[in-house]
Amino acid sequence: MLRFLTHGLWLAPHRPLFFLAGLWAILVPSAWLLPLGMGVDALSWHRHELLFGMGGAAVGGYLLTALPAWTGRVRVAPATTGIMVALWLAGRLGFALGLPAPFALPAATAYFLVLGGLLSWQVAGAGAWRKMPLALAPLVLGGIEALAIAGPGPAAESLAQDMAPLFFALLISLVGGRALAAFTRHWAAVSGQPTMTEPRWLPGAGVLALLLAIAALLLDRSGLAGPLLIVSGILHLARMGLWRSWRAGRYPALLLLHLAWLWLPLALILAGLAQAPWAGLDMATALHAVTMGAMGTMMLAIMGRAAMPRREGRLAVSRPLALAFGLISLATLLRLLMCCVSMAGPATLLHLAASGWMAGWALFLWDFRHALQGPVPRPVLSASSRA
Repeated sequence: MLRFLTHGLWLAPHRPLFFLAGLWAILVPSAWLLPLGMGVDALSWHRHELLFGMGGAAVGGYLLTALPAWTGRVRVAPATTGIMVALWLAGRLGFALGLPAPFALPAATAYFLVLGGLLSWQVAGAGAWRKMPLALAPLVLGGIEALAIAGPGPAAESLAQDMAPLFFALLISLVGGRALAAFTRHWAAVSGQPTMTEPRWLPGAGVLALLLAIAALLLDRSGLAGPLLIVSGILHLARMGLWRSWRAGRYPALLLLHLAWLWLPLALILAGLAQAPWAGLDMATALHAVTMGAMGTMMLAIMGRAAMPRREGRLAVSRPLALAFGLISLATLLRLLMCCVSMAGPATLLHLAASGWMAGWALFLWDFRHALQGPVPRPVLSASSRA
């Protein structure tokens, strides 16, 4: 057992959890490629495992990797990483077996409850109270998953499946926005670019509008939620102008993050339009812009940084990773086009989108294999203290 836990895979929590996130990203849409009636219920598997399987692994890997920087304490022990992976696998197995709710619920939510408990305990012990909202985020995800599995009726399950993508959008806004602003500001400073500034109220306003929109949807006030989602999307888009995102092309590792961020305002605007009957856009399509677009590309851009080689204080984007990002973005566009075609078109686009998505994540795993062994470069997600 000791020899197992001393393997390079367990030296950092992002290694097994990012790998599992990529693996699950490949497996989740595979249900759409199977003949009808074969295997698990495609819709149920797709919706649940994309959010709580793939998304849960990616969130856990990121938060556990960031934890030592928040608290100033030692890194997560290999045994702790092993426990978190085991709990995550238990949740996947419990859902795949279709266990009754009293048995499926503990198996599915244990990962999020333990993760949130560990993070909040460490953050509280270090007095890092500003990080507490992020530390508690897994508990919210666990609550949403509990509602999806054992909620009172199909309406509760549907509500949970709609709220989970928007909660991930909120996490991208909080975590991704702060990281992207910091990386962009640092790169501008070291490369002699004009100083990047943005008013302090702008990020908070975008987050607040999104929070109010989620609250309005929970209260079944779609007429209010729609404009709030659109406002939030516009505010998030405005940040890109202040970041001068068009200049990120000079640093491909940073460009991937900016392109991934672009999906967030687009997805929020689409979700806002979906609340208006006159727009002719269904919420399922809009939420795919959140899950496949914003979630998928941002997770790829961040997780891919852990595998990027470091060259002269910069991260280098490999060809497989760049192609993976392009395939996932193309797959998202194909899925969104399904709402605009008729007859046999949607089925064809669905298969193309699923195939492109799976191919993209397969390329990510191929590229990520180098990051699963050997010494862990520190910091994990940047080239150096200058990046």
